[in-house]
Amino acid sequence: MIRLATVEDLSEIYMMLNVMHSETIEGTSPIDSEKLTSAINNALHKGVVIVFDVNGKIAGSIAGVETSDWWSKEKYLADMWFFVYKEHRRSNIAAKLIKSFMRVAKEAQFKIKLGHVYSRDGERKDKFYERLGLSKVGSLYTEA
Repeated sequence: MIRLATVEDLSEIYMMLNVMHSETIEGTSPIDSEKLTSAINNALHKGVVIVFDVNGKIAGSIAGVETSDWWSKEKYLADMWFFVYKEHRRSNIAAKLIKSFMRVAKEAQFKIKLGHVYSRDGERKDKFYERLGLSKVGSLYTEA
């Protein structure tokens, strides 16, 4: 079941994001517990956090906040995280989460911008986003 997250979901989302972080590429910055908790709280209170429950447990989530590019006043909904547990990745949960996120943005008359910076499966995610009608723009580079 897809739904908006509440503060009661904070600890389960925190644990999920730790799993997400464990699946990132080598060299990803370590988690700071206080900063992560603050970011989740910020998303819950000032942004949008959508979760997909399976049998009372969160199987996946996407969160985002309203923002704009530094050169523009045009607002968009930017994702903070998007994650589905491995055991649910062959389901339609990921697509339902993204479509729900898109619906929230459309209701607010915003476009969305999604990224996957530290993912180990970038090509698969690119194809997934493209199947949902999104276009790839840009790249990110960092020091080795």
